[in-house]
Amino acid sequence: MHEELLMAADAFLAGVFLAVCYDILRIFRNIAEHSSFWIGIEDILYWCASGIYLFELIYQENDGMIRLYVLFFTGAGALLYHAGPSMILVKYISAILMKIGSFLGILGWPIRICRKRLKFWLGRVKIALYEQKPIQRIRKRWNEKK
Repeated sequence: MHEELLMAADAFLAGVFLAVCYDILRIFRNIAEHSSFWIGIEDILYWCASGIYLFELIYQENDGMIRLYVLFFTGAGALLYHAGPSMILVKYISAILMKIGSFLGILGWPIRICRKRLKFWLGRVKIALYEQKPIQRIRKRWNEKK
C-alpha cells in the first residue's frame, strides 16, 4: 500500500511537471509569433516527449504495468495546476518578458539605424557596380565600331 501511495504522489507531480512544461511552451508562443504549422510541430514534439517521460515513470516504478490510478493522478495533477496558478503565471510572465523585449528593442534602436544606413550604402555600391558594367560594355562596342 505504501508503494502505491508513493507512486500516486509521483504521478501527481509528473502531471504538474508536464503542465508546467506546456506552460513554458505557451509563454514562448505568446512572446514570438508562430504559424499553425510550427505550433503543430511543437505540440507533436511536446506530446512525444511527455509520453516517453510517463512511460519511463511507469516502467521504473511499476515494472511497466499501467495502473488506472497512475493515469488518474497524472491527469489530476495537470488539471489542478491548470485550474490554479497556470493562467496567472502564463499571463504575467509573458507580459514581463514582452516588456523586457521591448526595453531591449529600445536599446537596440541605434544599432538598427546604423544597420539600415550600412545596408543603404552597400545597396548603392551594388547599384553603382551594376551600372558600371553595362557602360563598360557599351564603351567597348563604341570603340570596336570606330
